[in-house]
Amino acid sequence: MKTHAIGIDIGGTRTKIGLVNLASGRVEAMHITPTETRDGGRFLALIGEAIRLFTDRAAAEETEVAGVGIGVPGFVFAGGVVDSTYGFLDFMEDYPLADLITRQHGLPCRLDNDARVVALGEALYGQGRGVSRVLVLTLGTGLGLGFTIDGRLDGSLPFAHMGGHLTVVSSDAVCYCGKTGCLESLVSSAGIQRIASRRAWAATYPTVPPTAETIFSQQLAGNDDARAIIDEYVGYLKTGIDNYINLYAPDLVVLGGGIAKGLQHLTDQLHTPSLLNPYKAYKTRVAVSELGEQAGILGGAALFTEQT
Repeated sequence: MKTHAIGIDIGGTRTKIGLVNLASGRVEAMHITPTETRDGGRFLALIGEAIRLFTDRAAAEETEVAGVGIGVPGFVFAGGVVDSTYGFLDFMEDYPLADLITRQHGLPCRLDNDARVVALGEALYGQGRGVSRVLVLTLGTGLGLGFTIDGRLDGSLPFAHMGGHLTVVSSDAVCYCGKTGCLESLVSSAGIQRIASRRAWAATYPTVPPTAETIFSQQLAGNDDARAIIDEYVGYLKTGIDNYINLYAPDLVVLGGGIAKGLQHLTDQLHTPSLLNPYKAYKTRVAVSELGEQAGILGGAALFTEQT
């Protein structure tokens, strides 16, 4: 097996690109570029700069690169054609991204849904290492879902890429998917802001923006209003986790993404008797990712491991 691969994680504002040692699971070099959302040519040029940088480095070190693995926020067909990113990347509609990368750089390119790629990284190199059934929830601007069994993705296509759109309350803001009360709309960063708005955070603390980072920080500092917001948020998250446990029966649920680090001190709450009480034979643990923003890079590169 070739020892290295390039992993790319396309994010909401930044695209992270790394050269990964597949044997050690170490990101040996990393490059971050703004995510170009409108111009396909510029998008390819920006990530192409990093790909060339890493292939040149590998050649100088006489290291073989297996290929380029990319996590994309949307559904990806077999062969690496992106169905749609729901308006996030204007140019990615029936977009042959894998073929474009291969033609530009002469390397194999594999694509998958970004949340599944993060899950693969966690299963092989993170909290899920050595665990059979691993469910990863990526909490950030949305809610992504990925599931692995014995270090492999649960199927060749990301059919559960809309798995964050479970209805968990009967009334709330209308989600972009058209439904009301979606888990994604409740546990994303926008969900925290809506909870804060309902609880009149802006009127009480006009100089403190109700971002997820700020609310978690205020909660740690002992702010009772922030604690009430986080308690409501965790209640929604627990409901979602309980539903996913009943669907997937995971041994481990890993919470990743930008919001996850704020939940590090709250995992005990997620382990307490839950709202839906999943089947008693399921002994699921909940953990917070330790890979952070490298999970998507590692997972992208891991699309070229022998296990997948």
